[in-house]
Amino acid sequence: MKQRHHYNGFTLLELMVVVGVIGILIGLLLPAVQAAREAARRMSCSNNFKQIALGVHQYHSAFDILPPHGTGTFTNQNNPSTSNQFRLSFLVSILPFIGETPSWNSINDSYRGAPLSKDLLEASSDPYSGSTIDLTYDDQDSTEQHLYPPMGPSPSIGSYPFWNSEIRCYRCPSDPGIGNPSLGRTNYAACLGDAIQGLDEGRWVFRESTWSPAGKDLMIATGRGMFVPRGTTRFADVTDGLSSTIMLGEIATDLGDRDCRTTPSLNNGWKDGVLSNAKFCSEQRDYERPNFWQDTVTLPNTNAQGRGFRWADAMPLMTGFNTIRPPNQELCYGGGSQTIGISPTSSRHQGGAHCAMGDGAIIFLTDSIDCGGYEEKGTVTLDGIDQLAPGNKSVFGLWGAMGTRNQHELISDQPY
Repeated sequence: MKQRHHYNGFTLLELMVVVGVIGILIGLLLPAVQAAREAARRMSCSNNFKQIALGVHQYHSAFDILPPHGTGTFTNQNNPSTSNQFRLSFLVSILPFIGETPSWNSINDSYRGAPLSKDLLEASSDPYSGSTIDLTYDDQDSTEQHLYPPMGPSPSIGSYPFWNSEIRCYRCPSDPGIGNPSLGRTNYAACLGDAIQGLDEGRWVFRESTWSPAGKDLMIATGRGMFVPRGTTRFADVTDGLSSTIMLGEIATDLGDRDCRTTPSLNNGWKDGVLSNAKFCSEQRDYERPNFWQDTVTLPNTNAQGRGFRWADAMPLMTGFNTIRPPNQELCYGGGSQTIGISPTSSRHQGGAHCAMGDGAIIFLTDSIDCGGYEEKGTVTLDGIDQLAPGNKSVFGLWGAMGTRNQHELISDQPY
């Protein structure tokens, strides 16, 4: 009799079942892995933020003021190659207090390096220039180096290497933005309060070839946040309580994709625009892709003007935010990208953004935070009346109250 041979193995049906089960398991596992990685990135982001908040506190302990937002060197010629045009952000001042002493020492000294391009001669003298001056080596003058002044030139000048440097703790690991056309990016910005008017220039203003404190009265009225551009504030000025007042906020950086959180809609006007209607730009969103602008919206005419593109620059687009609209809403500016408007916090995290309180605590505030029914509400102005008169409580609910330092708002319940 012939001996029968039995072969062990899977049938085609059994193999398909096994492959299907494996596929289902992988489909269930991958989101969990991604969620775990994002949780780790979010914790790292919070740790970086904590280091910055502690740096601000240490600066205050050393000098009895908060690190100025809008500071540095200036001349009445306002030449961006010989001074930094009084526009350095608070992130420059705290470098020695966050373990970046070598970077601070390099900036604090004069530097001879890459030659200036001839494009500099055509640059605007406006202290908040509307375009990044991309200074590269010029073939005809490639051997002629430039002597950069102590504290550097304008923070928009790309040939100065220290403005190009990436400071590790100024970046959130969840944000993928990197490289050109930005200089050194940042994901952390100063809280300017719940008002807009004049906060693109601040207390010191450049007019008719002269710097003067012409913005003093305006800043008394609208400089309601922890930081006042080109002015000084102290923790003693925060009469609403450090634990109840936002000091810093997280911002997502621009990826060049017309994201309404990171690219501002421009030229929307002032009295009949962003100063009178907090939701002025909400109808400019793309209905099919609500997180992005419609094709007809006026955006910056250069790809170098994006959110968080220059950590050294006190321009509101780069390192400032206000507590008017909740996190992750659109950027809506009254004039060009060098001005200001509705500038919310934002992040690449799901559902909200980190904020640093005045006492150094790091909290996560959700997109649904109370904003007081802000639809079509205006902001406080120098000549405002009724609820929008200087000195009044914020009309933007809990979010606005947390952004002001001395308007006597009582916050009874923590929003986190």
